[in-house]
Amino acid sequence: MLLPYLIAIFIILGVVVIYIYILAPKMNPYNRADNYLAQDMVDEAILEFKKILDLKPNDFTVHYRLAEIYLKKNEIDQAVIHLEDIIRINKFNYEVEKYKVLKKLGEAYLSRGETERAFLNFLNVLKQYPTDVESLYHVSFISLGQEYFDFSQRYFERLINLSRKNFEVSFGAGIAFYQNHKANEAAACFKEALAQEPHSDIANIAMAFTQQRRRDYKTAVNYVKMVVDNSRDPEAVFIAKRMLGLLFVQAKNPKAGVRVFEDLLDHARNNDLNEEIPMLLYDTGFAFIRAEMTDQAYEYWDQLYQMDNGYKEVRSLTAVLKREMEIDQKYGTPDMGQSVLDYYDNWINDFFPKNYLWAICGLKSENPIDIKEIIERSKTTGSRVSGDGVAIEDDVYAGDILARFSELNIEQFRIVANRVVSKMGYAVDEILTTYREADGVDFLAHSLAEKEKILIWVRRWKGTNVGEIPLRNFAQAINDIKAKNGLFITATDLTPSAEGSMNMLSKVTVVYPDQLSALLADLI
Repeated sequence: MLLPYLIAIFIILGVVVIYIYILAPKMNPYNRADNYLAQDMVDEAILEFKKILDLKPNDFTVHYRLAEIYLKKNEIDQAVIHLEDIIRINKFNYEVEKYKVLKKLGEAYLSRGETERAFLNFLNVLKQYPTDVESLYHVSFISLGQEYFDFSQRYFERLINLSRKNFEVSFGAGIAFYQNHKANEAAACFKEALAQEPHSDIANIAMAFTQQRRRDYKTAVNYVKMVVDNSRDPEAVFIAKRMLGLLFVQAKNPKAGVRVFEDLLDHARNNDLNEEIPMLLYDTGFAFIRAEMTDQAYEYWDQLYQMDNGYKEVRSLTAVLKREMEIDQKYGTPDMGQSVLDYYDNWINDFFPKNYLWAICGLKSENPIDIKEIIERSKTTGSRVSGDGVAIEDDVYAGDILARFSELNIEQFRIVANRVVSKMGYAVDEILTTYREADGVDFLAHSLAEKEKILIWVRRWKGTNVGEIPLRNFAQAINDIKAKNGLFITATDLTPSAEGSMNMLSKVTVVYPDQLSALLADLI
């Protein structure tokens, strides 16, 4: 009698084991989807994931898996649907991290031409991860393309300190500095760009403009000569030759300028460049004036007058110059009245149109978008991301979390500061001695991505803003320990003088209070 019961038990146990270890896994849609993916049966995997969503519409991990599949298939619209669902659900884990979702969504928006929404997403990533290179890249170039030069410069400064040196970033940063009339910083960036691509026409021309702004005309000559001697682009050569003529005049070598302008004029006549001929006649006349060769200047301006007597001030120029020549021949001394030299500054100032370099550099966006409100909000408030992916103002929230951060005891403060650093993609190697432990903590850390040594100061000052001296001390400390760069994380804003000094502290990146509050959101 006992044997049949034992046999029945073994059969039942066998069925249970088979079900648990064989049938159930095969019937589990998660496993079936993974098996299909392993066999490159993508469409079948999608169907299985959708079955899960029919039963569990808020399963954010499935939404993420589907989004990744659709991105690989380049089905951007479908990917966006699932990424937006994750933001709406607002649940995340080690696999589905918020900043990764925001980045993927931003890149998807960019591919669909929704630049404004992409810009907002990348800014939201930077509020939690201020050193994310891809987001810094997009924020820098989008804001530059929309002509928010001050804003783009701020992000380019972080980007050039964190990313590997490359032409595109160095050149973009140079243009941002140039547009903000910071010629020294622009020159440093263009120099780095030319180290990557020495024969770049636009980078050599940009460097020439920068050196001209610095009044270093002889150095500027070397850069336009590089274009003249090596470029195969006729338009670039024409721009460079014309600028070369001007630079020779400004460098007090007007006879060399005369030769350049006359060569260009012959080229224009021989190639039927009829629109350029009046401009070159005008230029050549001024070059002769600076060379004190008034007869030749009058000859060229008279040709221009006969061709187009309404061109700029040519009517007045020919009249004034003729009078000067007659007085000089008759009396041997110039008249004390108006002189052709009074027009010289206008020629220099109007030689190239305003913002000429910006117009030809290729970084201006062809599709203007309205990002002013987003930029203003990012400057003045802390923010979190709402369910639909839009940043919402939250000054009270930011102020409260920073206050709690500042009130932690020393040990708790160090633990939380370490976690902040970890969220930013760095690993702490050593806690350094800090002058005043109550004010903050100093870390020697390394980047998880590039293994570069970095110095990090975390400060929780209350009732006082960060001045220029602490930032300069920090820059010196970075050099002393031979770190690649440094992060200055602060719970209070910078003073105006400190903000101004950031342009000269190339290794320093500041993590501002609004960014710190976002990093602290789930830590305290």
